[in-house]
Amino acid sequence: MSAGGSARGHRALPHTADIRIEAWGPTREACLAEAVAAVVDGFADTADLAGAPAVRAASADLDADTDEDALLAVLDEVIYLLDTEDAVPVTAEIERTAAGVRARMRLVSVRGLDLGGAIPKAVSLSGLSIGADGDRWSCTATIDV
Repeated sequence: MSAGGSARGHRALPHTADIRIEAWGPTREACLAEAVAAVVDGFADTADLAGAPAVRAASADLDADTDEDALLAVLDEVIYLLDTEDAVPVTAEIERTAAGVRARMRLVSVRGLDLGGAIPKAVSLSGLSIGADGDRWSCTATIDV
C-alpha cells in the first residue's frame, strides 16, 4: 500500500465481503496501473510477489470508449489472467491507444504464494469511478470475491 499523500499509490477501503480499492496517480494510465496493484494487494502478500519468478510478460489491447471502460477492462484482465493462468501481475504499465488502452504486465504464478484474502471473481459496476481532479487522477472499484 502506498501513502495517501504521494503522487501515485493505492489502498484498500473498508467494505463488507468484497475488495474495495482506491488508486491515484498523476495520469489516467498511472492511476490504472495503481488500481492493478491495489487489486493484487487485496488478496496476495505482495512481499512474496517481489521475489517470485516471472511466468511471462503479458500484453493486452483493451477496447475502452470511456475512462470507466478503461478501468473496468484493465481490472477484468487481471481477473482473467488469474482465472486462466493462475497468475497475477507484479508490475503493470498502461498506455493510451486509439481504441482504448494497452496493458503490459509481468506475471507471476499464484502457486506457492501466501494468499491472505479471498480470490477476486468480478469487477462490480456499482461504485466504479475514475476521473481527474486538477493534476491528479483517482479511481475506486469494488471487486466481488
